[in-house]
Amino acid sequence: MFKGRKEEITKLEKFYEGDNAEVAVISGQFGIGKSALLKEFAADKSCIFIEAYETTIKHQFELISQIMGSETILDAEAFCKEITKRASKEKQLIIIDQYPHIVKADSSFDKMLHECITGEWKDLPVKLVLCSDAFMLVDKYIKGNKAVWKDSISLDLVVEPFGFYDSCEFFADASPKEAAFLYGITGGIPYNLARVAALLGVEGYQNLAEKQIESTDKIKEIAKRLFLDRESKLGINPEMVMATELRELAYYNYMLTTLAKGLNRVNQISAEVEKPKDVVVPYLNSLMAIGVCTKETAITELTNRKKTRYSIVNLSTLFWYKVVVPNYHDYVTGNVDGLWEKAKEVMDEYMKEVFIKICAEYLKDRSDKNLLPFTVEEIGNWWVNDDEAGTTDGFDLVSLGKCEDKPATIFAQCYYNNEPIEVAQLKSLIEKTKQLHRQGDAFYLVFANAGFHENAITISSAIKNIMLITLDEMR
Repeated sequence: MFKGRKEEITKLEKFYEGDNAEVAVISGQFGIGKSALLKEFAADKSCIFIEAYETTIKHQFELISQIMGSETILDAEAFCKEITKRASKEKQLIIIDQYPHIVKADSSFDKMLHECITGEWKDLPVKLVLCSDAFMLVDKYIKGNKAVWKDSISLDLVVEPFGFYDSCEFFADASPKEAAFLYGITGGIPYNLARVAALLGVEGYQNLAEKQIESTDKIKEIAKRLFLDRESKLGINPEMVMATELRELAYYNYMLTTLAKGLNRVNQISAEVEKPKDVVVPYLNSLMAIGVCTKETAITELTNRKKTRYSIVNLSTLFWYKVVVPNYHDYVTGNVDGLWEKAKEVMDEYMKEVFIKICAEYLKDRSDKNLLPFTVEEIGNWWVNDDEAGTTDGFDLVSLGKCEDKPATIFAQCYYNNEPIEVAQLKSLIEKTKQLHRQGDAFYLVFANAGFHENAITISSAIKNIMLITLDEMR
């Protein structure tokens, strides 16, 4: 069953409107659900859906001819003429998945297709959708400065992983704590989410649901089958995704393992991988180009180059490089129980990163629904570096927004631990805000998966603009 993607479907439907030729580009990593999205979009339309195969152009057109229902083998010119003929009678939706395979096989067809869209088909109802899961190839062949399509794209849609709330549709009966872990380990990637749903019995895999096993055993079993058990291979290994984009993974893997350790500044990464900074930065740029890493700057100091750090974007990728890769021997020898014990040693640290993302999504969602005393316009973070110790200290989230049409700054700390939050931690947050020049009114948010001590709840009622939010409330 197709879930979510309401915003994406709306954008595609708007693209489909009108009777002039238009081009859409759909990109996103392997397993993100691009094909499912496009099939859902095309379900009630007359559509030519081409899944390009990596082969010669002659063979490609043999396959395309079958899809077109042609009795003869078409070539590029005959294909374009057939589209012209059909478009004169009714709107034509043409979806070409893995389009770079076609360009690599024959760039002349790429140019001919573009000439038709901008020329012969210009006033015909032809809607062409080009799709791929290789970001670098999309940039090279479709969106880049040397691509013929760069000035002809009406819709550029990058399909992202699901957020926490959409991901929860796949495991609706999970407890808040289970849901947070399942969101983290799947990374919101539909391919992974569907397999978790199956394991939980939503789509026929009844064993975990029927056994009534403890929550910790349930998440262990899911982690095992998705990633920890080499034989299961149910989830998408992040290295599989990168292999479609990058030629050699050696230093990329090392850098991602370094980032997963918490070494996130260029000088720290350089020292760890034993490569100079001018070599490290291009590697990081490549990882950012394919959406694996991101570069962060303190929200109020965007031009401060000394306050730049890198992080792994997807939580599933973070789990892989934080748990599996550092314990690779256990993984390849099938020591699943031993690997899970290693995972438990860093689980709170890992879940803290998951929790921060959930909290950011909660803020944005509640702000959009006008359920907060302020609106959120930007969400980021802020920190100070201790160069001598090689550490950083700051806020988990800092948001800039408005309260009654005046500037407001929202400071948040996200606690993922086993003990309720005490008064001292509330005071620490408020004291820390003195390090940062705020804009307008200040709001103090404390998120906690284990709730709050009674004295913290009592004291918070006397502190202006403080909000205490539990994971249960967020679910």
